Amino acid sequence: MKISKPKIKKILVITLSNIGDVILTFPVIDILKRDFPKANLSVVVGPKAENLLSRNPYIDQIIVFQKKQPFLRMISWIFLLRRKNYDLVVDLRNTMIPFLVSTKYLTSPFLKRQPHRHMRQQHLLRLKSLYSYKTVSQERFALHIQTNTRLATTNMICNEIGDRKKYIVVAPGAADSNKRWSEENFAKLADELIRKHEVQIAFVGDKNDRPVADAICHLMSHRAVNFCGRIDLIQLAVLLERSCLAIVNDSAPMHLASYLNVPTLALFGPTDPLKYGPWSEQSCVIERKKSCPACQGKPGVKRHTCLSQIKVEDALNAFELTPDGVLFRNSQP
Repeated sequence: MKISKPKIKKILVITLSNIGDVILTFPVIDILKRDFPKANLSVVVGPKAENLLSRNPYIDQIIVFQKKQPFLRMISWIFLLRRKNYDLVVDLRNTMIPFLVSTKYLTSPFLKRQPHRHMRQQHLLRLKSLYSYKTVSQERFALHIQTNTRLATTNMICNEIGDRKKYIVVAPGAADSNKRWSEENFAKLADELIRKHEVQIAFVGDKNDRPVADAICHLMSHRAVNFCGRIDLIQLAVLLERSCLAIVNDSAPMHLASYLNVPTLALFGPTDPLKYGPWSEQSCVIERKKSCPACQGKPGVKRHTCLSQIKVEDALNAFELTPDGVLFRNSQP
């Protein structure tokens, strides 16, 4: 069904719950806002990522989706959406909600995901099944940084890191412990980066990651800055934009760095980087699944050793900082 652009006055995008998963849907929002600039755009999002989209002038309404809510409340919530009379509904959760909302143009829940295709691309393909856009948007609409936030965050960076000092953003946290590289390794890596490249290290994450970053700083010989729990996601975006490199576990900061096209080195455990890896133009993944019995499905083995088998030297040898930027090397054995 070909979409008549002039008839699209109200668009609903149903995105996901976890912050990293929501960021993976941002390219879809960017395309829709670029190609339907006059349409009213509403976005359904989980409560964790609400602040990531708040105060965005390109999004007319943010609708919070509570995954665990009573059935009757869910029905009431759907009827509220139905009364909005959307012209176009793009459901990236792959549910029956578009049918219940009742709209002319909607994505089908019966589209099959393609194995080993990156989730960002999966979302773009879902959009393309409904609307044949020409190119991915080069403009970013899904993430908006207010001028006062950018100025305040820039001043904080200058005060704590220095106005002209190069720095590397390091995100040592992850929701799943199997996705976290050790504190000792992060400490050794950070010390070596400071010694070898004369950069500053900025640790980032939420309040739950602060004790992890504190422990890493305690193990280090050099000074580093711990922003964990002190800045929100929009401030993190400013910090990433000004950095020369992001070194991350499989986590939300990895996807935010990717969306902002920051050079990214990702340390992967049991998750699949082909589906969830970094997607910056410059990126590199280090993984050791082939030597991990749990990843290889050995009977009776549940504990993953893939991340612990990544050495500090592996990370150091994966890239070189040059006057022009970052040069990644092939880090796999």
